Amino acid sequence: MELLPLLPLLLLLPAMDANNKLNVNNNFRNMQVRLSTTGKRVTLPIREGRVEVSFDYGETWGTICSTNWTKREGNVVCRELGLGYASMAKMSTEHGDSKHFPLGMVGTRCRGPERRLAECHRESRYPLACGPSNRNVSTVACVKHSPDLELGLRDIEVSAYLDSVPMTQLTCAMEENCLSADAYIIHRTDPKGIRKLLRFAVKASNVGDADVSPYANYKDWIWHQCHMHFHSITVFATFDVYNMRYEKVAQGHKASFCLMDSQCNPGVKQKYTCGNTTQGITAGCSDVYTNVLDCQWVDVTTVPINHNYILRVALNPEYMLAEKTFENNGAECVLHYTGDRKTTKVTNCVRKSLWI
Repeated sequence: MELLPLLPLLLLLPAMDANNKLNVNNNFRNMQVRLSTTGKRVTLPIREGRVEVSFDYGETWGTICSTNWTKREGNVVCRELGLGYASMAKMSTEHGDSKHFPLGMVGTRCRGPERRLAECHRESRYPLACGPSNRNVSTVACVKHSPDLELGLRDIEVSAYLDSVPMTQLTCAMEENCLSADAYIIHRTDPKGIRKLLRFAVKASNVGDADVSPYANYKDWIWHQCHMHFHSITVFATFDVYNMRYEKVAQGHKASFCLMDSQCNPGVKQKYTCGNTTQGITAGCSDVYTNVLDCQWVDVTTVPINHNYILRVALNPEYMLAEKTFENNGAECVLHYTGDRKTTKVTNCVRKSLWI
């Protein structure tokens, strides 16, 4: 999505009289940010509340509405206020609504590493979700310590290979929607048809200073009958193949995971298993999904052969898990796809930020 500079059309400034010398530019330059809450008992500094901004040196304050208010924007707010990292960032009325606390800014989008909210961009179009019928405002909760997922690049390269598998062996994978849409159509007429699967391992390392914990209560985890365990994360990773013009050529797969400590750094004790009530990734440990596991692939059956493509892998693509940064969550690799196992290769994996 194209992002435009935050300044134009973003500020909903109050009317100014002839004696007010503030203009749009210096209002923006002097933008201030704070957290507020309607709670009666407040402990300073406030670490959770609605986000408010001021463009007149604190004389008036307004709330924020955004179509995509995520932990990216939350991290920027927490960083600017010196409060650490965002453990929560959502549009809600939990700390007040736009009726009682009118909007002062709309449409902000951040990458995440910005030092101030003023450095972020605005959405390319005015957010339709920010109409008068929607009273939600942007809220955050800040914490001192946070996990941080890092995607292993080398693991993808050395583990990738092309596999040809008859659909008779993919019953479980089909139940979990791990194949391209055409496979379900072909299965009706040719149940023994062959699917070509680009398999690779995914290593998710927690390089932060807090454990990764599922965002959903264990009572809401999804039981996978074929694998006989719960997946605590509905969309933990995405796998996509694009041509060199960034047009998707293979239907992407949204992979759910059962979080556990597969490997740990020296001196770090494994804490989590793929349990029914307790899952996670300890700080200093990694969760490794090997290339032999179900759904650790992209279905490339219909992709034209003898071309180079872009394989893109992303961890936590929907920002559901709190992290220090999302700059180390993605990877882009060169996929040389020949349709043959011996000559199909994945090379030159480089780290990429998650797309916004």
